[in-house]
Amino acid sequence: MKPEAPNFKSVAIYCHHKPAKEKDEAAFMRDMLRFFHAQGVKHIHGDVRTVSMLRNAVPLIDDEKRYDLKIGIGGDGTLLKMMRTLQKNDGLFLGVNFGTLGFLSEVTPHNALDALPKIFAGEFTVDERMLIKAFVQRKNEVGKKQKVFRAYGLNEIVFGHGGQARLTNFNVKVNRRYLSTYRSDGLIFSTPTGSTAYSMSAGGPIMSPRLECMSITPVAPHKLTHRPIVLPGDSLIHLNFDARVDTISMTIDGQIHFSLKSTDEIMLQRATRTARFIRLKKSHYFRTLRNKLGWGE
Repeated sequence: MKPEAPNFKSVAIYCHHKPAKEKDEAAFMRDMLRFFHAQGVKHIHGDVRTVSMLRNAVPLIDDEKRYDLKIGIGGDGTLLKMMRTLQKNDGLFLGVNFGTLGFLSEVTPHNALDALPKIFAGEFTVDERMLIKAFVQRKNEVGKKQKVFRAYGLNEIVFGHGGQARLTNFNVKVNRRYLSTYRSDGLIFSTPTGSTAYSMSAGGPIMSPRLECMSITPVAPHKLTHRPIVLPGDSLIHLNFDARVDTISMTIDGQIHFSLKSTDEIMLQRATRTARFIRLKKSHYFRTLRNKLGWGE
């Protein structure tokens, strides 16, 4: 049975900032625009970099608007930047790897224009990835707790000591039960998608993206017995800190930074919204691992 063709009426294009590749990227995007126009796509918007390279041929993206298809041209960093504007009812995401590793990218500049007709014909599968949602609670002048910050992470949410060269005590509860106090340089809360990123570099486990879970990986723990742990995806995590620490940093996907107070409390849990990536039928996660990590070389 032939798959039902999706109706892509609106497209948003994000592009990374690589001056050395600007000429090739601009030519590629012009080819994409011609294809979209031929397909009758009514609304094509771009981020600041895209609008600049296309010489204002498309309007700027409205970050508060839903798009049927979002395309990230670059590496994983570009796709993570794209996640910053994720709307609850957003459509599908496609990565075109102009970068280096490109774990999240599905096509390259060499095969993307051949893949687009197949995608518009519905010849693809959807790879749904979980997100982590974080809330920061802070006491106001009268001692009442208020939510002062909210963020979504596709890869990970990292807590550190704000650049100070000393260990920090991270007190962690899971479903309101005490897990442990991690005395370390930092703590990484990772999704399966982010398990091949910073968490892996810190010794965390690689988790299949089909799993609904999150891992906690300490960065340079003082106790060698503090090992990474994988928790169910429906876990509710509470985190607070050693009161002796002046500043603590929270970083989302390596791109968004928020300064915490030592008295702040953080809640982390699986988000209800997800990121839905287009995958061509021939692609496979294990093949991606072998190719990107050089397994067997």
